[in-house]
Amino acid sequence: MLYTRMGNRSFHATGPSVSTVLAVTALILAPIVITLGCSREPSRESRSASLLGTVVTITVYDAPRNVFDAVFDRVREIEARMSINESNYDDTEILRVNRAAGKHPVPVSDDTFQVIETAIEYGVITGGAFDVSIAPLILLWGIGTPRERLPAPDEVTSARSLVDFSRIVLDSDARTVFLPEPGMGIDVGGIAKGYAVDEATRILSEAGVERGIVDFGGDIMTIGRRPDGRPWRVGVRNPEGTARGNILGVIESTGETIVSSGPYERYFVKDGVQYHHIFDPETGYPTENNLTSVTVVSAVSETADALSTAAFVLGLEDGYRLIEQLPGTEGVFVTDGNRVYTTPGLRARFEITHDEFRDASREFD
Repeated sequence: MLYTRMGNRSFHATGPSVSTVLAVTALILAPIVITLGCSREPSRESRSASLLGTVVTITVYDAPRNVFDAVFDRVREIEARMSINESNYDDTEILRVNRAAGKHPVPVSDDTFQVIETAIEYGVITGGAFDVSIAPLILLWGIGTPRERLPAPDEVTSARSLVDFSRIVLDSDARTVFLPEPGMGIDVGGIAKGYAVDEATRILSEAGVERGIVDFGGDIMTIGRRPDGRPWRVGVRNPEGTARGNILGVIESTGETIVSSGPYERYFVKDGVQYHHIFDPETGYPTENNLTSVTVVSAVSETADALSTAAFVLGLEDGYRLIEQLPGTEGVFVTDGNRVYTTPGLRARFEITHDEFRDASREFD
């Protein structure tokens, strides 16, 4: 594979295709599914549940019996295996791995092993902009929890020294995970939600669902087309807006996932400075650049989940080039000047609908 130097990072410019990568924060920008204007909607049914730290909503047409229960049970199973939220779980597979850091390998399920393995692949592809071993920084800063704080520089340096996905030891035969140094930790929050979306979609598809929307708090998967035969219209949230219904544009979508990342959902303010939850693994601090959101479109939600975070960390130029060069992946980048950059493969079906935003995509042509 070809390695391309981007700033201080190297990444695979031609990584595995979406179809071959078992791929993809954190709370994310929430695209809004626009269904107004649909006519003759047959047997529409929608259910919601609080899972994975967000509201999960499944909307399908002609729903088979018990399909919602099957989806929600599967997502609960994934959460119970991979969460590091000790307020909700005393014991999960990821918590066991983290607690055994520097001591011994820990056997895990195929689910957890695959998600960690895929996360490591995306660590390589993104040159470390996506790093599943980010847990020491997540725990240190505590953003979005009652213990959020601005840590001292030496604390950040110490935690940062423990972040390195390449040191994670996987044994594919024994299905074990080992962290070689005490204090290291895995957090799959930037990819597990995408995995859960893919699993939910698989269950729905196997049950015969041909059209619908899977919404995991902003990780969207469209299934088929709307009942009237047209593509679904998914709104991308205005990152400067305070309400989820405030969108900047609309993507026409058929059978794909749409995932956004941005700094405005989870943050705290200290001495007039906003500190958000998307960390740069190289610095140990929240990412600082001119991006206000990144939306990634892909066939696989794991892919989009990991890449939306990585592209935000990389910044506009490097993030755009990464998404543009990966097969089957497109993106929408928004900067603090309300300039919008859309990769070529998405431009024909993405429309800016907010008059305060301007299309600047041609600057990359």
